[in-house]
Amino acid sequence: MNKLLFLSKKSSTSNLYRFYSRAPINESSIKSSFDPKVVEEFKYKYWQDSGLFKPKSNNGGEKFSMVLPPPNVTGSLHIGHSLTTTIQDSLIRYNRMMGKEVLWIPGLDHSGIATQVAVEKQLQVKQGKTRFDLGREKFLEQVFQWTDQYSNNINNQLKITGSSLDWSRSVFTLDEQRNDAVQTAFIRMFEMGLIYRSTRLVNWCPYLQSVISDIEVDHQLIEKPTMLKLKSRKKSVEVGAIHNISYMMEDPMLPPLIVSTTRPETIFGDTALAVHPLDERYKHYHGKFAIHPFNHERIPIVLDDILVNREMGTGVVKITPAHDFNDYQCAQRHSLPIVNILNSNGTLNENSTAEFEGVDRLDARSMVIEKLKQIGLYREKLAHSQTLSICSRSGDLLEPVLKPQWYVKCKDMADKSIEFVESGEIKIIPESFRADWSRWLTNIQDWCISRQLWWGNPIPAYRVILIDKVTQEDLDIHLTETERLKQEKWVVGKNEKEARENVFKTYGIANTSEYRLEKDQDVLDTWFSSGLFPISSMGWPTATKNNENSINDFSRFLPLDIMETGSDILFFWVARMVMMCSTLNNGEIPFKTILLHPMIRDSQGRKMSKSLGNVIDPLHVINGISLQDLKENLLNSNLSQQEKITATKGLEKEFPQGIPQCGTDSLRFSLAQYPINGKDINLDISKIIGNRLFCNKLWNASKFVFNYLINLNNLSINLYYNNNNNNNNNNNNNNNNNNNNNNNNNNNNNNNNNNNNNNNNEKDQEQPFNYLESTTLIDKWILLKLTKLVEIVNESYKSNNLSIAAQSLYSFFQYDFCDIYIECIKADLSKPILSKQNEHSSLVLASVLDSYLRMLHPFMPFITEDLWQRLPKSKKQLEIANSIEIDDSLSIMISDYPNPSYKYHQLFKNQEIEIEKQVNLFLDTLKLIRSQKVSLGINEKTKLIIKLQIIGDDQILIKSSFNQLKDSFEKLLNSKLIIDNDDNNDNNNNNNNNNNNNNNNNNNNNNNNNNSISLSSNKFTISKELQVLIEFDKEINNQLNQKLINPNQSNDKKILKLENIIKQLQDEIDNPDFKQRVPEKVQNIKIEKLNQYKIELKEIYKK
Repeated sequence: MNKLLFLSKKSSTSNLYRFYSRAPINESSIKSSFDPKVVEEFKYKYWQDSGLFKPKSNNGGEKFSMVLPPPNVTGSLHIGHSLTTTIQDSLIRYNRMMGKEVLWIPGLDHSGIATQVAVEKQLQVKQGKTRFDLGREKFLEQVFQWTDQYSNNINNQLKITGSSLDWSRSVFTLDEQRNDAVQTAFIRMFEMGLIYRSTRLVNWCPYLQSVISDIEVDHQLIEKPTMLKLKSRKKSVEVGAIHNISYMMEDPMLPPLIVSTTRPETIFGDTALAVHPLDERYKHYHGKFAIHPFNHERIPIVLDDILVNREMGTGVVKITPAHDFNDYQCAQRHSLPIVNILNSNGTLNENSTAEFEGVDRLDARSMVIEKLKQIGLYREKLAHSQTLSICSRSGDLLEPVLKPQWYVKCKDMADKSIEFVESGEIKIIPESFRADWSRWLTNIQDWCISRQLWWGNPIPAYRVILIDKVTQEDLDIHLTETERLKQEKWVVGKNEKEARENVFKTYGIANTSEYRLEKDQDVLDTWFSSGLFPISSMGWPTATKNNENSINDFSRFLPLDIMETGSDILFFWVARMVMMCSTLNNGEIPFKTILLHPMIRDSQGRKMSKSLGNVIDPLHVINGISLQDLKENLLNSNLSQQEKITATKGLEKEFPQGIPQCGTDSLRFSLAQYPINGKDINLDISKIIGNRLFCNKLWNASKFVFNYLINLNNLSINLYYNNNNNNNNNNNNNNNNNNNNNNNNNNNNNNNNNNNNNNNNEKDQEQPFNYLESTTLIDKWILLKLTKLVEIVNESYKSNNLSIAAQSLYSFFQYDFCDIYIECIKADLSKPILSKQNEHSSLVLASVLDSYLRMLHPFMPFITEDLWQRLPKSKKQLEIANSIEIDDSLSIMISDYPNPSYKYHQLFKNQEIEIEKQVNLFLDTLKLIRSQKVSLGINEKTKLIIKLQIIGDDQILIKSSFNQLKDSFEKLLNSKLIIDNDDNNDNNNNNNNNNNNNNNNNNNNNNNNNNSISLSSNKFTISKELQVLIEFDKEINNQLNQKLINPNQSNDKKILKLENIIKQLQDEIDNPDFKQRVPEKVQNIKIEKLNQYKIELKEIYKK
């Protein structure tokens, strides 16, 4: 840790010196080229050890809070997580620098199904065992070991990517506090009548033997007969075919009915056939019965105009209520029996026949077809397009199965959530998702929250089983399973003691010997615990706003300012957070703004998947990795052998050269530049590599600045230092009402101090340098550009449109600061003695860099910290350092963010039009003279004499502009500049006309328009106020005359060069990703260049 020593004016002799620590930097690294590894090391540890990630009290000022959407502990983070953390950390760092009391809570999600599947895969690959071989207790030990390992990996990734999270508040959705919150929420919602138990059809995964959430269902379209290989089984199964089967009628006089099915194995659960009541073909079947092919029972012919489409197939539908969602609704309408034919593992149960019992339902498919053929009831197989529902976790085909589960009533909570958004109490960005929010919640169904897993939050529910008090109805063999389940008695409680108390309250049974309790072995859907995250992470239910005995995070930081996450989980997670948290927290919203970002796909637009080999680990981008190492990582994964082969091919195609080292800052800046309100992001590694080059440019440009600041110490270079923290406190203290007299007095004192500070800012703040007399025109221009940048970036943060901020920061530095300002200022700063006019140009240079680094810091925290530490610190910063405690810290992340209201900065706002006009005239002149030199084939090393002829009303202003920039002009064009006013215009015009006649008499009528030049003339017009005359020595004149006599000899190479440049630019602009990945200002520059080159080529062709 670096320590800086200051002599304190306030210190006594015995305590003369005070220390403060600064973020560590490698002093010698600035002498070398940019190395992200060297720049990034040690800084995060310093930030964390210095407590800079924790909320810092600002005397009742404005607060800002967020929670990190808890990543699943299923492995490592992917590039999509990096997009999330980049956006969130940028917002956090910005608001921290704005002086707010900032809280950002990290956490991890136990991710029930995903984690259990991952551990089961590892168990199978490494030990050849299943969880059933280990048993529940030992299997859970394995899962906890997994989570310990991967939680450390994930947290380490978050630290490497610069996420400034308050790790002292880190949570886990299965830790004791969060589990208690889940138990409390379930019990309270049960008591409120919002949670109930019901038997319904659910998506069942036989491999996992659990209900599956809709978000964990992949839909795969099969258009023709296909032997499908599933990850969950060794044998392939035929899909994409429909089978026609005959059903014999009870009345032998009626011909058999033909039904079509894609799942012949479900025939054992058929309890009816359905026809359309208006279908004339089947009028004589109304009220009749068919005979089941296997159990030979009578099944009715029912009339159903909802289920049956007369135009589809044969117009007859077999009804399997226990295994088809539509059939289940039909059975409800016609009071049909519901027969479950599947065991939990997907094998056929006792409701099939002895021949098929215990056979997997997919293996039974071909067996049923063969049996139907034997008894003469199989007709034919036809190609049939179908969409399969596949479990994204296990790869198994899902089966609709009738199961008793716990459900949440959602309608009332959903209506309230719609109202929050429509009233503006909760804001959704982008606004286009408001319609989705309303549509999803308007059509919401009750939510199945129980899962048949071993890993997860236990359900705090107990079944009450009466002892020796069984009723005749319970023993009635005719009682259906559904009716029996309805008669079950359930109570809730965090333990048996609470459960027994509720048995007495609910059923009036006081004698515990009359019953026994059976704990529900299921666990809760992961989304249930995640839905509580905003309040549980803040300490609910222990901490509440009504708890007067303590000041806690719950009362200070809720509602959250922003909930930022992926748009794909707006319904599955965000809507449920709003529903559950508002219901459990007295109707208060959990967050004010929902900020959504799109999905990240690979460069080809494909969804990232390990099995495709296109998943990008952010650490691979940061540190770099070879193709061989990527392959080795793949071979050590849990993927199947076939998946590894496919993924290896994907790696070779996507990353043929591996991934070069780019560093954290390059990755973050690249992700921040993608618009969040657009479609999915097609991530191109080349964009990140491009921003690695940008880091190198920032490094080198800063080195240039440092060279001119060697002798500057204790200077007030902070152009935008405006005491932001005091302003924030002042504004918020005015809004805070406090009944405590002491607090009121403190607030009044704070207000008075703030008012004094504000007055000092306006009247007494020391001017950093002489803006009006000791800075050049180009200094004023870059300060004006900086003004606009500060305004744009601050407004972008306020509107949560971070891509605009990132793109603007890129463009300013690349083009305004480096390409123009630094190039122009070099000539002035290289003089041994500076003139009065540019005496303070080096201070402007330092001020601009200082302000730029602070604006860039939220996106690129490491390189900005490193470079900012090397800048001389302002007088104001030194005063602060002298007043702070020993071992306090100095870091860019707690410096003030540039503020557009800086007093002296506003001086140039009033001169904006004038300054822009002068500098644009200067830049246009440079550009056109360079173009003229290229057109005439003049070598860059050839020194020219350039005369500016100034005409019109602005002679004095223009002359002053070029006089200020004369040294820069001559250096940039390798020329001698002579500035004339209109007194000499006649002589110059005569001389120029003579030159024109000598060159080519036929071109005298070729008048020059604005910003255009003629090859036959060395005089051209920049604007109505300015003309340029280029004078050449005799030898160059002779060369030019020769080129004009026989231009083709000199133009052939030029044409070829222009054609190549035009093609390269056109290909780049035509790339589909051009508009998405390239900042708008850069797009415009490239398009303008392309058009200029085309015009130039066209002119050459004409000649």
